[in-house]
Amino acid sequence: MADAAQLKALEAFVAKFKEDPAIIHSPELEFFKDFLASLGASLPAKPPTSPAAGAAAAPPTAEPVVEEEEEEPEEPEEDDPDRLEKDAEPFPEKAPQGELELTDEQLDKQGDAQGAAAEAMSDGNLEEALAKFTEAIKIGNVAANLYAKRAEALLKLKRPCACIADCDAALAVNQNNARAYRVRGRANRLIGNWEQAHKDLAQSQSLDFDSFGDADVELQKLVAAKWEKLQVKQRDARIKAEERKKADLKKRKEEATRVYEEQKKAEAAGAAAGGFPGGFPGMPGGMGGMPGMPGGMGGMPGMPGGMGGMPGMPAGIDPSMLSGLMSDPELMAAFSNPKMMAAMQDIMSNPGNIGKYQSDPEFMALMQKVMGKFGGAMGGMGGGFPGGMPGAGAGATEGAAGGSAGATSGPTVEEVNEDANDVD
Repeated sequence: MADAAQLKALEAFVAKFKEDPAIIHSPELEFFKDFLASLGASLPAKPPTSPAAGAAAAPPTAEPVVEEEEEEPEEPEEDDPDRLEKDAEPFPEKAPQGELELTDEQLDKQGDAQGAAAEAMSDGNLEEALAKFTEAIKIGNVAANLYAKRAEALLKLKRPCACIADCDAALAVNQNNARAYRVRGRANRLIGNWEQAHKDLAQSQSLDFDSFGDADVELQKLVAAKWEKLQVKQRDARIKAEERKKADLKKRKEEATRVYEEQKKAEAAGAAAGGFPGGFPGMPGGMGGMPGMPGGMGGMPGMPGGMGGMPGMPAGIDPSMLSGLMSDPELMAAFSNPKMMAAMQDIMSNPGNIGKYQSDPEFMALMQKVMGKFGGAMGGMGGGFPGGMPGAGAGATEGAAGGSAGATSGPTVEEVNEDANDVD
């Protein structure tokens, strides 16, 4: 039997339903609509859906307006009239790998080629100088300075990437070659690689200060200023990225808080309206509340009014008995055990099946307690069980009159087992 609070909640729901029968079509009452339909009830017509009706029933929640910070436009790159386009491979050939033992003839030939290259450079014949430097390099055992000199010719031919490749080769031979660092610094400056240009020129000056001319000093100042400006730009970009990340996290947190607060308000509004539509006070999942029952206006077959009950129980059971059954924590815990419920349904469908469970003391104790609770209302069922049911008959009658007394006045589990053996 439902308590006073549950009845009051049900009364409030029915009153609200009478005021507006169309609420039966609400998504949250789908279970109740299905229940009424299963009883053959006539349902009210579903109201037409329209923007106006939808707005009246449930005004849409306005999405929070998130003000996006406008991205500052990228500063246009300053004009650099000396800037060169990067050149593509193939680059001039390098020397054979490894240390070679050159003959006197090869050494003479290499020296002649270097001399011709130097002469061509002084005459401004850069292509000829490049060819002669390459001829000398291909003989082998190349000194770092030879690579660095060809790199200078390549840079004058506006081939900065080939120049850098030769400087790398020179530094692989001698990592302290100041000329290679100086020429590579100039090449990196011409392709806008300010950071590497700054490092190369500083290294060249530290290795050979005397060979660092006025033009190189001026170039170093220009590169240092560009590099400092680039560092500030990179730092600002990093700070902005971190700020955007923090702002994004803050927005997500605020949105989650907003959704949570709206949910709390909706739950509070439902509770103020007598539990509709969020549920009925004190009745988890809506009407019902017994383990295994559907979470809405449920009911279990055979019980008065479709409220409560257990599968297979006979109709017409006194509601006070059912109330006593539902208020017993031990029985409620047992009813939530799928194994126990399956066994009870099996026996209710065929009392003779109790023989399958007589070796299970836990289940037989449950059956004894259930019969004691129902008392005389189920006393007639005892005859259908082998050896009778625990708690049926006189003991059950006492249980009906005296509550739990009937549970102890019936036969014990051992007696039931002995009776079952006699039947066999």
